[in-house]
Parts: sequence; C-alpha cells; structure tokens
Amino acid sequence: MSSVIFTAFEFVPIAIFSAIFFFMALFIKYTNRLTIRSVGSDICLGALFIQITLLAMPVWMSGEVSINIAAHMAVTIMALLLWIISVWLLQRRKPSRTRSANIYQKFIDYLKKQSNIRESLSYVLGAFTITASLMMVLDFISLKPATWNLQAVRIVLLVPGSVIIGMAGYYVYRYLQKEQLNQTFERFYKEITRDNILITVQSTGTRKYDRDPTQPIVDIIRGSIMRGVLGPSIFGLEILKNSCIELLTTSGMRRKSLDKVTSHFISQIDEIGKLSLKMDEDESAAGSIRIIGEIGECAISRGIEVPVEDILRRLFEYYDVLQLRGYEIMKMTIIDAISRIGSAAAAHGIGSIPPRSGDMLGTIGASAVRDKDRSVIKEISTALFIIGKGSAANSLETSVKQTALKLRDIGVSAVQNDMAQEANQIVSYLEVQGTIAASNKLELGTEQAIWSIKDIGVAYGYQHMETGINAAVGALGNIGMESSSRKLDDAVDQALWSLKEVSRYAIADGLDSSIKQSARSFARLAIPEEDKVTATVKDIRKYFDADEAKRFSKFEQEYTSALKAAGTH
Repeated sequence: MSSVIFTAFEFVPIAIFSAIFFFMALFIKYTNRLTIRSVGSDICLGALFIQITLLAMPVWMSGEVSINIAAHMAVTIMALLLWIISVWLLQRRKPSRTRSANIYQKFIDYLKKQSNIRESLSYVLGAFTITASLMMVLDFISLKPATWNLQAVRIVLLVPGSVIIGMAGYYVYRYLQKEQLNQTFERFYKEITRDNILITVQSTGTRKYDRDPTQPIVDIIRGSIMRGVLGPSIFGLEILKNSCIELLTTSGMRRKSLDKVTSHFISQIDEIGKLSLKMDEDESAAGSIRIIGEIGECAISRGIEVPVEDILRRLFEYYDVLQLRGYEIMKMTIIDAISRIGSAAAAHGIGSIPPRSGDMLGTIGASAVRDKDRSVIKEISTALFIIGKGSAANSLETSVKQTALKLRDIGVSAVQNDMAQEANQIVSYLEVQGTIAASNKLELGTEQAIWSIKDIGVAYGYQHMETGINAAVGALGNIGMESSSRKLDDAVDQALWSLKEVSRYAIADGLDSSIKQSARSFARLAIPEEDKVTATVKDIRKYFDADEAKRFSKFEQEYTSALKAAGTH
C-alpha cells in the first residue's frame, strides 16, 4: 500500500514537468508567430523522439544499461500512432453538404464541423503521449523497475492527468489564438471610424479603395480563404459585422449616409461569401450569409429599408447557387437570414420588406415540397407564420395576405405529396394568424387566412384525410367566431362559405369524426350568427340528392345535437 501511495506522489512531478513542457512549447511558438494549433501533434512528435532515444541508450552506453525493450518498443509504437492520429485530427475536413437520416453519418458530419473538438482532442493526445514518455524516463533512471501493480497505478493516474493538462493547454491555445488574431486586426479595426467610412462611401473611382478602412481586413480575409486557413476569415468577418452594426447604432449619421455605409459593408461581405463558395470554404460562406442577415436585421431596427432590399436580393442569389450545387445544409442559413429580416421588418411595422421576404420563402418552400424536404418545409412555414403574425399585430395587411397565400400554396402541395403533419401545422399557423388579423380588424387579411385554410381543407377532402378535415373546420370555426365578435361581417360570411365547402367532403365520404367536428363548428357560430348559419346549412343540403339524403341526415343529427349542447335552438 505504501508503494502505491509513493507512486501516486511520484506521478505529481511527472505531471508538473509535462505541463511545463507543454506550455513552454505553446509560448515559444506563440512568441515566434508560428501556428499554435498543432502544438498537440508537435508534443506527440517530441515524445516519439524521447522514446527512440531511450531505445538507443543501451547501444550508446555499451550495454551498461538494461531496459525492458518490449515495453519501450510498445510505448514507442503507441507514440507513433498517437502522433499520426493527432495530425489526422488537425486536417481540414469538408462536412457533408446534404442531410442524412443515418445517425452515424450525422455524428460524423457533426465532428467534421466541430474543429474545436478535434483540436482539443489533439492536445489531450499530446499531453498523454509526453506524460507516458516521461514515465518511461522515470523507469530508465530508477534503480529498480516498477512492478505491474505500480504501473497500473501510473496508468490510472495518466488518463485524468493527461485530460487536465491537455484541456488546460487547449484553452490557453484558444486565448493565444484570439490574441494573435486581435494583434493582426486591431490596427485596422481602429481605422474603421465614422469619418473614415464617410470619406470612403462618398468617394468615387479608385480613390474609394485607397481610402477604404475596411479594405485591409477584407484583404486578410481573402488571403486566408485562398490559403485554406479558417481562423482569420471567421474572425475578420465578425470584425466587419461588429464595425457595421456599431456604425449603424452609435454613429449618429444621417439616413442617406447609413444607407450607403450598410450597402458598402454588405458588398464587401458578399464578395467574401462568393469567394468562399468558389474555394469550397463552407464555414466562411455560411458565416458571410449569416452576417449579411444580421446586418439586415440591425438595419431594419434602425428603420433603414433601401439596403435591405439589396440584402434580400443577394441572399436569394446565394440560394440559387446553392440549389444548383445541391448544398442542402447551407440553405438553412439562408432561410434563417431571410426569415429574421422579414420578422424584424414586421415587428417594426415596415411594410415593404415582409411581403418580399414572404415571397422568397414561398418560392423556396415550393421547391422543398417538390423534394419532400420536411425539415426545410418546417423551417419555412414557421418563418412565414412569424412574419404573418408580426404583420397582423402591426396592421400590415398586405404582408398578412401574402404570408397566408404562401402558407396556402405550401400546405396544399404538402397534402398532395402525403405530408399531412406539415400541412396540419400550417393550418394551425393560419388559424392563429387569421385570429390575430380578425382581432385587429384586418378584414382582407382575415379573409385570406380563411380562404387559405379552405383550400387546404378541400385538398384534404380530395385525399379523404379525416384528421386534416377536422383541423381545417375547427380552425375556420375559431376564426369565424373571432370575426363575429369584431363585427367583420364579410369575414364571417367567408368563414361559413369555407366551412360549407370543406364539410361537404366529410359528409359525402361519411367521415364520422369530421362530420361531428363540422357540426360543432357550425353550432358554435350559430350562437352569434344564427340566421347566417341556418342559411348555410340549407345550402349544404343542395349538394346531396335523394340517393344521398342519409348522409346529410347524419350531419343534420349531429348539428342538432351540437346546437342543443351549445344552448341554441
């Protein structure tokens, strides 16, 4: 027991020396402006040289020293393998550009995208290898070899000790890397001032580029993309974004100048994004798209409209390129950027942007339905709903109608392509949007939501989808009730007409639950709108001749029961 405790204390100076060695390597490479990303693999290589030296010692000392050749050979081979693995971990990998349902493939793609995980693992492997090699040095200089029990204790201590040293080294590396990038960009970042940028945007011809304070940063980013070095491009893009947002929010410039400044930054970032796509640097391209969206969102918050139109155009150009190349994953970044701009515009009551955003999202959604891309359909329908809800809350009726129309197109196509779950979600979105529009007395927007639900409900009827019909007639009943409470007579008429059009499919097919749900919706509306509902029910009877009278009688019975339950005669 005492020897085990002694071995544990013996490991402490080994770990300390290993950590010192590790951080010295970091410091030396950092002060000499070398890449510190590969320190973990460099340490592995150093440990390999130590092991080779130990194996050669008996030869150099004419056999005066005896070592366990088999054990040292095993550790040498292990050091070689770990060095190869650490180098492999640091290689740049292109993640898959298409989505996969395979869980294993998803995990591999995640690791490929998470370069920080691979870098940290290389540091842990480096700490493990150097610490194991120092333990072999301890065996070499010991008077007696360690027993198997003591070696087992060392190995148990080696694993957590290596993880602690490696992760500590990795976090120091991240800090030093940030310092390196700060030193590279700091001087240029300070030059992006209100006065300097105004001189640039007001200049013409070649003088514009001579005076442009953003150009040195753009040049560094372009150079890093051309060399395939990720860090400077990502860091530089963030600096451009922060500089633009700072000028938009704190510079106090006039609106016309802010328009020009925004357009200038967007143009620079757009060029970087296009170069990234050309050089297959997906992370830089995705970062450019995301930042363009964030700047557009910030511009909206400042009431700037003109450059945002250009931003949306550029984003859609990216989508066309990605669609052509089949880069499915990056398309989600574009969808998010467009939806954020549209949502921000709706929330701030800017009427020109949400319809344009909705139109773009609708086009993308139509393509997604054709491809049966459920994840994209979900994202787009949610984005359209958020834009429509914000537009309804801010009385932007044109935008409310546009988003309801686009949701209808996607919903009908989803039903026709056997994607009932996605269509049901769209119906619930349209119900909320229509209810908010009715509460704000936006009659035309309310009517468009009603018509959209009706069209999806009719599509359900053609497909004999009972659950979908239930959702549609329930939604129409709820919007109709809200419209009635707000005295929107035309919207109530449209709700009843739409209920009639959807319900007749349920009655004709004898769908029990849909007949009951239709009867309940009519009965609820009969409380405030008895005369209109009675007339509509009589109209439904006209669809069924004498041979189909039993089908209508079933609906009539359910309707009478629902009236009694609602307390209406």
